[in-house]
Amino acid sequence: MPTIILILFLTFLNFGSALAIEDIEKLQSAIETTKDTAELGQLYKKKGDYYVSQNDYKKAADAYVHALSLARSGFSLEERIQIAIYLSWGERLQEATDELLLIVSEDPANTKARVHLARTLSWSGKLNEALKEADTVLKESPDNRDALLIKANILRWKGDSKRAIDLYKKLLEKGEDFDTRLGLSYAYLSLGNVKAAKEGEKVLKPAYPYQESELKNFVAEINSITRPNVEMRYSYYHDSDDNRLNRYMLSYGFWTYNWRSYLNYRHTDATGKIEGDTHRKRCEDLSLGTYSKVSGPLGIGGGLGMSMLGNGETSTFLTGHIMANVNVFNGMMGVRVSREVFAETAELIENRIRIINPSLFASQNLLDDLAIHFSYNYRDYSDNNHSHDVQLSPRYTVRFKNPRLEVGYRFRYFDFNRQSRSGYFDPDDYTSHQIFTYLYYEKGGFFSYMEPFIGYESFKRYGDSKDGVIGGGYGTCGYKLRKNISFEINGEGGDYSGGTAGGWKYYLIGFRIFVIL
Repeated sequence: MPTIILILFLTFLNFGSALAIEDIEKLQSAIETTKDTAELGQLYKKKGDYYVSQNDYKKAADAYVHALSLARSGFSLEERIQIAIYLSWGERLQEATDELLLIVSEDPANTKARVHLARTLSWSGKLNEALKEADTVLKESPDNRDALLIKANILRWKGDSKRAIDLYKKLLEKGEDFDTRLGLSYAYLSLGNVKAAKEGEKVLKPAYPYQESELKNFVAEINSITRPNVEMRYSYYHDSDDNRLNRYMLSYGFWTYNWRSYLNYRHTDATGKIEGDTHRKRCEDLSLGTYSKVSGPLGIGGGLGMSMLGNGETSTFLTGHIMANVNVFNGMMGVRVSREVFAETAELIENRIRIINPSLFASQNLLDDLAIHFSYNYRDYSDNNHSHDVQLSPRYTVRFKNPRLEVGYRFRYFDFNRQSRSGYFDPDDYTSHQIFTYLYYEKGGFFSYMEPFIGYESFKRYGDSKDGVIGGGYGTCGYKLRKNISFEINGEGGDYSGGTAGGWKYYLIGFRIFVIL
């Protein structure tokens, strides 16, 4: 159940207690025999009141919907507001929103109705509309605690945790509150500051049953991040040049103080043509890495590993990375330097291609709905080649909460110093433009993600110019078998040349098992 503020909880106790002794069978009988519409509406309201007294909000909501449709004019504004509140608790968010919209149109100065309207809109995922209602209240009452809390929650759900934290802290300066402290702790967790989130957990003291449930959910969320975990992955890749690749990965993640670390093992088995003949090559990767929010806005990380390439003569290479990022303005920016082995096809493994890759990346929320992502990569290849790669992607969020829907545009430009003929896609003046849609949905233990795209690309290679329409997509579908175990299948594919090592049409399918220990 969504967060319920204290004053509404107390109102609920007073409202329902007097009706707990109603004889529901006699009430139902009266409903079946009454012909007068106004009286019937009052009887349905009493039926709803009875179910509220029994904490059965869904049945209460069904009765209240009938009551409003039959005798809305027979209820006071206060009664209608309370009915709308119970409708929202019974998960009839649309009906609750409709009633509250009607009330504020009749009485624009009704703060209680407008505050809960903002709340139901936010629970429904209509965050922009909810924010507008909360700001309307705050314009007249800047210190309205309920409206400030709703606004803070909306900002957090929209991904603007920095601004949300400022509001949560402002509220807590005026007094400790479970819902506010919980929101602040979630905001810290979303920014990767687990230490601050755990400190918040220690302060949380539930006073009501719904708060006990909220605290259990929060503890489970922290455990999903901080408890040791094991991850197993498998993927199969195939492209139009008949490159095939089977990849297996086993990872162990663990948390030490405020440092998130992992130990990865990956086996790659690649088959493909080399100088006209089909060859099979393998690569074994072992790596250890860690990352931490060492202070509020600053995060640092790094890792070391080794890659062993073989089937025939075996070669071993040192790999690793260092990185740092900082929360700045309304987003984040960072730097990363890595050294890796390019083991995406049999030919690349045979040629022992390694890459040193310094990169810059940034993302900013320009508006409440609009974010922009940027990255620049300089890649230095071991076969005396190098490239510059720039990507820019604005994306607009149509719907923030379940299901989450975004639309966006991706621009990419990269250029190589030369065509090396070492087995990787190395064009001159590659440019692509893509329009994509992102959709994420979850219900119960089920979750899914899809990102189809369509676009246009152009480039030069070996003296020839090529261009054309491209398309493809990415997707995942999974299920939480238990609270600590999830299984998912994933796939991707298309003819986006910049999406693969060799620049071919391709598809990839795989699965993932994630276990929290």
